[in-house]
Amino acid sequence: MTSIVKRPAPSALVRMGNPLVRLILVSPLHRVLDGSVLILHVPGRESGRRYNIPVDYANMGGKLIIVTMARWRVNLRGRTEVEVTLHGHRQPMHVVIDEDPASVAVSYHAVITRIGWKKARRQFGIALPGGPAPTVLELADAARQYGWSVITLSPP
Repeated sequence: MTSIVKRPAPSALVRMGNPLVRLILVSPLHRVLDGSVLILHVPGRESGRRYNIPVDYANMGGKLIIVTMARWRVNLRGRTEVEVTLHGHRQPMHVVIDEDPASVAVSYHAVITRIGWKKARRQFGIALPGGPAPTVLELADAARQYGWSVITLSPP
């Protein structure tokens, strides 16, 4: 059992906020959110329905890293390409999904190191009683418990 606690935004807030975030990201106001939010355009694996999902990301040396436990991630399994709206423009990206808790923990730890624990807590909706940044082992336990995945996007 992990000591990391997930603190996602309330689902009602997400349902109400996502349309507004999508609208901002495709408008001239996109610069307000460009440093941390993009729209991931993903077709459903079975339905083919098009999902336009605003997600938080961290830029790690030109690769965009998304940490998620959301169920929509299964639509990325087996895919190598997706489209995103980033900096106000829709563009193709190469996608890799990692669901192995050990490597997810290493990636997540690198993101925390890069953006800082305070921002990571807020951006990814987690907390650790006692305050300090979690270790890789604590992150691996949380990845196993919560089903975290790391999605890596890079230019094709």
